[in-house]
Amino acid sequence: MIKYLQPLALDNSLSAAALYKQDLDLAYQSGVKEELSLPYFNKQSDNGVLLIHGFSASPKELYPLTQELVSRGITVYSVRVAGHGTSMDDLINTSYIDWYNSLYYGYNALRNSCSKICILGQSNGGLLATALALYNHYDYLSLLAPAFKVKSIFTSLVPYFKYFIKYIPRPLKNDEKAYNYAGFALKPTHELLLLGQYVSQHIANIDKPVLLAISNNDILVSTKQALNMMERISSDDKTILQYDNISNKVTHILTTNKSLHIVKDIANWIERKFL
Repeated sequence: MIKYLQPLALDNSLSAAALYKQDLDLAYQSGVKEELSLPYFNKQSDNGVLLIHGFSASPKELYPLTQELVSRGITVYSVRVAGHGTSMDDLINTSYIDWYNSLYYGYNALRNSCSKICILGQSNGGLLATALALYNHYDYLSLLAPAFKVKSIFTSLVPYFKYFIKYIPRPLKNDEKAYNYAGFALKPTHELLLLGQYVSQHIANIDKPVLLAISNNDILVSTKQALNMMERISSDDKTILQYDNISNKVTHILTTNKSLHIVKDIANWIERKFL
Protein backbone atom coordinates (compact mmCIF):
# COMPACT_ATOMS: atom_id res chain seq x y z
CA MET A 1 0.00 0.00 0.00
CA ILE A 2 1.30 3.44 -0.94
CA LYS A 3 1.87 5.60 2.15
CA TYR A 4 1.72 9.36 1.66
CA LEU A 5 4.58 11.63 2.64
CA GLN A 6 4.41 15.04 4.27
CA PRO A 7 6.83 17.97 4.55
CA LEU A 8 9.40 17.42 7.27
CA ALA A 9 8.83 19.40 10.44
CA LEU A 10 11.08 22.45 10.70
CA ASP A 11 13.00 23.14 13.89
CA ASN A 12 14.47 26.63 14.14
CA SER A 13 15.02 26.35 17.88
CA LEU A 14 18.17 24.20 17.65
CA SER A 15 21.51 24.94 16.04
CA ALA A 16 22.91 22.72 13.33
CA ALA A 17 25.45 21.40 15.83
CA ALA A 18 22.71 20.48 18.31
CA LEU A 19 20.69 18.68 15.64
CA TYR A 20 23.79 16.79 14.55
CA LYS A 21 24.46 15.73 18.14
CA GLN A 22 20.92 14.38 18.43
CA ASP A 23 21.39 12.47 15.18
CA LEU A 24 24.68 11.01 16.41
CA ASP A 25 23.12 10.03 19.74
CA LEU A 26 20.32 8.25 17.88
CA ALA A 27 22.84 6.38 15.74
CA TYR A 28 24.79 5.21 18.78
CA GLN A 29 21.58 4.17 20.56
CA SER A 30 20.57 2.23 17.45
CA GLY A 31 23.81 0.25 17.60
CA VAL A 32 26.01 1.87 14.96
CA LYS A 33 29.63 0.97 15.69
CA GLU A 34 31.60 1.86 12.56
CA GLU A 35 32.61 5.52 12.38
CA LEU A 36 31.93 5.78 8.64
CA SER A 37 28.40 4.45 9.18
CA LEU A 38 27.57 7.40 11.42
CA PRO A 39 25.94 10.58 10.09
CA TYR A 40 28.56 13.20 9.24
CA PHE A 41 28.30 16.99 9.37
CA ASN A 42 30.99 19.46 8.40
CA LYS A 43 30.16 23.16 8.31
CA GLN A 44 32.21 25.01 5.71
CA SER A 45 30.08 27.73 4.13
CA ASP A 46 26.53 28.93 3.51
CA ASN A 47 26.21 26.38 0.69
CA GLY A 48 25.21 22.93 1.88
CA VAL A 49 24.72 19.47 0.41
CA LEU A 50 22.55 16.81 2.01
CA LEU A 51 23.92 13.40 0.98
CA ILE A 52 21.65 10.33 1.16
CA HIS A 53 23.17 6.87 0.72
CA GLY A 54 21.60 3.86 -0.94
CA PHE A 55 19.75 0.73 0.10
CA SER A 56 21.57 -1.66 2.48
CA ALA A 57 24.54 0.73 2.54
CA SER A 58 25.67 3.53 4.87
CA PRO A 59 27.22 7.04 4.71
CA LYS A 60 30.50 5.29 3.85
CA GLU A 61 29.14 4.81 0.33
CA LEU A 62 29.26 8.55 -0.29
CA TYR A 63 32.46 9.24 1.63
CA PRO A 64 34.66 10.08 -1.41
CA LEU A 65 32.11 12.62 -2.65
CA THR A 66 31.60 13.99 0.86
CA GLN A 67 35.32 14.64 1.24
CA GLU A 68 35.59 16.15 -2.24
CA LEU A 69 32.85 18.65 -1.41
CA VAL A 70 34.46 19.55 1.93
CA SER A 71 37.78 20.16 0.14
CA ARG A 72 35.96 22.75 -1.99
CA GLY A 73 34.61 24.62 1.03
CA ILE A 74 31.07 23.25 0.76
CA THR A 75 29.09 22.32 3.88
CA VAL A 76 28.01 18.67 3.94
CA TYR A 77 25.61 16.56 5.95
CA SER A 78 25.75 12.86 5.08
CA VAL A 79 22.75 11.18 6.68
CA ARG A 80 22.32 7.67 8.02
CA VAL A 81 19.02 6.38 6.69
CA ALA A 82 16.92 4.58 9.31
CA GLY A 83 17.67 0.86 9.61
CA HIS A 84 21.13 1.17 8.06
CA GLY A 85 24.59 0.83 9.54
CA THR A 86 23.43 -1.58 12.25
CA SER A 87 21.86 -4.95 11.37
CA MET A 88 19.65 -6.33 8.66
CA ASP A 89 16.97 -7.03 11.26
CA ASP A 90 16.81 -3.28 11.92
CA LEU A 91 16.34 -2.60 8.22
CA ILE A 92 13.60 -5.24 7.94
CA ASN A 93 11.58 -3.38 10.56
CA THR A 94 11.59 -0.07 8.67
CA SER A 95 9.40 1.44 5.96
CA TYR A 96 10.08 4.15 3.42
CA ILE A 97 8.24 6.53 5.76
CA ASP A 98 10.90 5.77 8.38
CA TRP A 99 13.67 6.36 5.83
CA TYR A 100 12.16 9.67 4.80
CA ASN A 101 11.64 10.84 8.39
CA SER A 102 15.25 9.98 9.26
CA LEU A 103 16.33 12.85 6.98
CA TYR A 104 14.91 15.25 9.56
CA TYR A 105 18.14 16.04 11.43
CA GLY A 106 20.34 16.52 8.39
CA TYR A 107 17.80 18.57 6.49
CA ASN A 108 17.06 20.85 9.44
CA ALA A 109 20.76 21.26 10.21
CA LEU A 110 21.32 22.60 6.69
CA ARG A 111 18.17 24.73 6.73
CA ASN A 112 19.42 26.36 9.94
CA SER A 113 22.98 26.94 8.75
CA CYS A 114 22.97 27.39 4.95
CA SER A 115 21.37 29.80 2.50
CA LYS A 116 21.40 27.30 -0.39
CA ILE A 117 20.82 23.54 -0.29
CA CYS A 118 21.51 20.78 -2.77
CA ILE A 119 19.78 17.46 -2.05
CA LEU A 120 21.79 14.52 -3.35
CA GLY A 121 20.94 10.82 -3.28
CA GLN A 122 22.46 7.58 -4.51
CA SER A 123 20.22 4.72 -5.74
CA ASN A 124 17.42 4.40 -3.14
CA GLY A 125 18.87 7.62 -1.74
CA GLY A 126 17.95 9.15 -5.10
CA LEU A 127 14.32 8.23 -4.47
CA LEU A 128 14.49 9.74 -1.00
CA ALA A 129 16.17 12.87 -2.37
CA THR A 130 13.36 13.24 -4.90
CA ALA A 131 10.73 12.73 -2.19
CA LEU A 132 12.41 15.35 -0.02
CA ALA A 133 12.49 17.78 -2.95
CA LEU A 134 8.78 17.23 -3.61
CA TYR A 135 7.72 18.47 -0.18
CA ASN A 136 10.48 20.68 1.19
CA HIS A 137 12.54 23.73 0.27
CA TYR A 138 15.70 23.11 -1.76
CA ASP A 139 17.71 24.80 -4.51
CA TYR A 140 19.29 21.94 -6.47
CA LEU A 141 18.76 18.19 -6.83
CA SER A 142 21.40 15.61 -7.72
CA LEU A 143 20.41 12.00 -8.49
CA LEU A 144 23.10 9.31 -8.72
CA ALA A 145 21.88 6.05 -10.27
CA PRO A 146 18.38 6.65 -8.86
CA ALA A 147 16.36 3.46 -8.33
CA PHE A 148 13.18 4.49 -10.15
CA LYS A 149 13.08 0.94 -11.49
CA VAL A 150 15.04 -2.00 -10.10
CA LYS A 151 16.70 -4.16 -12.73
CA SER A 152 15.62 -7.68 -11.74
CA ILE A 153 13.33 -10.33 -13.19
CA PHE A 154 12.20 -11.10 -9.62
CA THR A 155 10.93 -7.58 -8.86
CA SER A 156 7.29 -8.48 -9.48
CA LEU A 157 7.57 -11.40 -7.04
CA VAL A 158 8.99 -9.42 -4.11
CA PRO A 159 5.54 -8.42 -2.69
CA TYR A 160 4.71 -12.14 -2.35
CA PHE A 161 8.10 -13.69 -1.53
CA LYS A 162 8.73 -11.19 1.29
CA TYR A 163 6.49 -13.30 3.51
CA PHE A 164 8.60 -16.43 3.02
CA ILE A 165 12.15 -15.26 2.27
CA LYS A 166 13.98 -12.95 4.67
CA TYR A 167 16.72 -11.83 2.31
CA ILE A 168 18.66 -12.70 -0.83
CA PRO A 169 22.42 -12.95 -0.20
CA ARG A 170 24.81 -10.77 -2.17
CA PRO A 171 28.59 -11.07 -2.42
CA LEU A 172 30.63 -8.38 -0.71
CA LYS A 173 34.32 -7.67 -0.71
CA ASN A 174 36.07 -7.75 2.66
CA ASP A 175 36.33 -3.96 2.86
CA GLU A 176 32.58 -3.61 2.16
CA LYS A 177 31.26 -5.96 4.84
CA ALA A 178 31.53 -3.51 7.74
CA TYR A 179 29.44 -0.86 5.98
CA ASN A 180 26.95 -2.81 3.86
CA TYR A 181 24.48 -5.61 4.50
CA ALA A 182 25.38 -8.94 2.92
CA GLY A 183 21.99 -9.31 1.30
CA PHE A 184 18.88 -7.59 0.02
CA ALA A 185 16.09 -7.99 2.58
CA LEU A 186 12.82 -8.57 0.72
CA LYS A 187 10.44 -6.69 3.02
CA PRO A 188 12.34 -3.37 2.77
CA THR A 189 13.02 -4.08 -0.92
CA HIS A 190 9.26 -3.94 -1.38
CA GLU A 191 9.29 -0.60 0.44
CA LEU A 192 11.91 0.61 -2.05
CA LEU A 193 9.68 -0.44 -4.94
CA LEU A 194 6.70 1.37 -3.41
CA LEU A 195 8.77 4.51 -2.90
CA GLY A 196 9.89 4.35 -6.53
CA GLN A 197 6.25 4.19 -7.65
CA TYR A 198 5.32 7.05 -5.36
CA VAL A 199 7.96 9.53 -6.47
CA SER A 200 7.52 8.56 -10.13
CA GLN A 201 3.86 9.60 -9.92
CA HIS A 202 4.80 13.08 -8.67
CA ILE A 203 8.13 13.75 -10.35
CA ALA A 204 6.71 16.31 -12.78
CA ASN A 205 6.51 18.66 -9.78
CA ILE A 206 10.31 18.89 -9.64
CA ASP A 207 11.03 22.30 -11.17
CA LYS A 208 14.51 23.28 -9.98
CA PRO A 209 17.94 22.48 -11.46
CA VAL A 210 18.62 18.75 -11.44
CA LEU A 211 21.59 16.51 -12.23
CA LEU A 212 21.39 12.84 -13.22
CA ALA A 213 24.59 10.77 -13.08
CA ILE A 214 24.28 7.20 -14.31
CA SER A 215 26.15 4.46 -16.14
CA ASN A 216 25.03 3.27 -19.56
CA ASN A 217 24.26 -0.25 -18.37
CA ASP A 218 23.72 -0.10 -14.62
CA ILE A 219 23.52 -3.61 -13.17
CA LEU A 220 20.99 -2.77 -10.44
CA VAL A 221 18.73 0.02 -11.69
CA SER A 222 17.20 0.79 -15.07
CA THR A 223 19.16 3.47 -16.91
CA LYS A 224 16.30 3.83 -19.39
CA GLN A 225 13.79 4.52 -16.63
CA ALA A 226 16.08 7.08 -15.01
CA LEU A 227 16.33 8.91 -18.33
CA ASN A 228 12.56 8.71 -18.76
CA MET A 229 12.07 10.28 -15.34
CA MET A 230 14.43 13.10 -16.30
CA GLU A 231 12.23 13.85 -19.31
CA ARG A 232 9.19 14.11 -17.05
CA ILE A 233 10.83 16.56 -14.64
CA SER A 234 9.49 20.09 -15.23
CA SER A 235 12.76 21.93 -14.66
CA ASP A 236 14.27 23.72 -17.65
CA ASP A 237 17.73 23.19 -16.15
CA LYS A 238 18.61 19.48 -16.46
CA THR A 239 22.09 17.97 -16.76
CA ILE A 240 22.84 14.33 -17.54
CA LEU A 241 26.23 12.71 -16.89
CA GLN A 242 26.16 9.30 -18.56
CA TYR A 243 29.16 6.98 -18.29
CA ASP A 244 30.37 3.99 -20.24
CA ASN A 245 30.75 0.96 -17.97
CA ILE A 246 33.93 -0.44 -19.47
CA SER A 247 36.16 2.61 -19.72
CA ASN A 248 34.88 4.16 -16.49
CA LYS A 249 34.63 0.90 -14.50
CA VAL A 250 31.17 1.82 -13.26
CA THR A 251 28.43 -0.73 -12.72
CA HIS A 252 26.20 1.02 -10.18
CA ILE A 253 27.93 2.89 -7.40
CA LEU A 254 29.21 6.18 -8.76
CA THR A 255 31.13 7.39 -5.77
CA THR A 256 33.65 4.70 -4.92
CA ASN A 257 37.42 5.10 -5.02
CA LYS A 258 37.37 3.52 -8.48
CA SER A 259 35.38 6.39 -9.92
CA LEU A 260 36.96 9.50 -8.43
CA HIS A 261 36.81 11.26 -11.80
CA ILE A 262 33.02 10.89 -11.63
CA VAL A 263 33.08 12.26 -8.09
CA LYS A 264 34.81 15.35 -9.45
CA ASP A 265 32.25 15.69 -12.26
CA ILE A 266 29.42 15.66 -9.71
CA ALA A 267 31.24 18.09 -7.39
CA ASN A 268 31.94 20.40 -10.34
CA TRP A 269 28.22 20.60 -11.17
CA ILE A 270 27.34 21.36 -7.54
CA GLU A 271 30.09 23.93 -7.20
CA ARG A 272 28.99 25.75 -10.38
CA LYS A 273 25.42 25.94 -9.10
CA PHE A 274 26.56 27.48 -5.83
CA LEU A 275 28.56 30.23 -7.54
